[in-house]
Amino acid sequence: MHPPWYFVLPKERNQPSGGNIYNKYIIQALQQVGQSVEVISADDYLQAVFQDQTGIYWVDTLVLESIQEVLSLSPSQAHSLLIVHHLESLAPAKGQSAEKLRAQEEPWLNWFNGFLATSYFTKDYLRQREVSQPIVVTEPGTNISLTATPKRSTEKVHALMVANLVERKGILPWLQWLVENVSTRDQFALTITGRLDIEPVYAQQCISVIKDHSLLLKYVYLVGSQPFNQMTNFYHKSNLFISVASMETFGMALQEARVYQLPILTTDGGNSAYHLTSGQTGYVFSNLTQLGSFFLDLIRKPTEFTNLYERTQQYPASYLSWKQTASELVQQFDQFFTYAP
Repeated sequence: MHPPWYFVLPKERNQPSGGNIYNKYIIQALQQVGQSVEVISADDYLQAVFQDQTGIYWVDTLVLESIQEVLSLSPSQAHSLLIVHHLESLAPAKGQSAEKLRAQEEPWLNWFNGFLATSYFTKDYLRQREVSQPIVVTEPGTNISLTATPKRSTEKVHALMVANLVERKGILPWLQWLVENVSTRDQFALTITGRLDIEPVYAQQCISVIKDHSLLLKYVYLVGSQPFNQMTNFYHKSNLFISVASMETFGMALQEARVYQLPILTTDGGNSAYHLTSGQTGYVFSNLTQLGSFFLDLIRKPTEFTNLYERTQQYPASYLSWKQTASELVQQFDQFFTYAP
């Protein structure tokens, strides 16, 4: 029996985000496979490290700003591993320097005893950063089980985007591209679901673009954040999935789209291309303009869209369950680390 694992998670861990969803389900699955898990606050973690309390602590990247004090410590019994959902240097916001962000991250990459990467893309990035500590790779699992492919019509494109309205997801330039290129002859529906509160100024810019253009008001449905257990309805009602994110360290929405057997159009950002075989289950584009042009071609050539959709149905997705990923995490941890007596 392993000693308890402590997960140090952000206060807003119940808000919808890829990282929060991952944390929730990996913890539940670890408990199912017999691993004792406890969620603790950043303050409790700080105290544990200051007192060098024996334990395995898994730290979410979102709490780093609130635990700066640990960088001056060298605990020998409190073993800390960083859950790398995302690093800002992977996709710097406008006005930010990637070099400066890497310099800010460097002390953390040196301090932790090891890392949990949610994709091999992230592991490769850490190795490129000359991280020498052990890295366990545990990709998100899925609890989705399709007994049959949803019955969908392909007479009209019903596209779905699942992305919080933040700069990294690329929604604003996508909407602006549509404004410049969609015409009155185009008939389609585009639903965008995701949080509006993370970068509210950016989200308001997206809303304004839609409100200010009659065609987008007609075609685009911005429905905000939706409960995770309600997303099935959106995937069932859609027949195409679109992602224009500049960076995905894994891409859980892309994973879900594949499980629901939606053809995917995505830009090549980080781990995005991992989820599809171009030409079979969708297409990967080097930039938004190329993706947009292809999207309009599908709208204007229904036969080509139907062919793409039907071709995708021939290639069902294959992902591990959360329970399987939890078992892999425990096995990898045992391979790389030895518990103190």
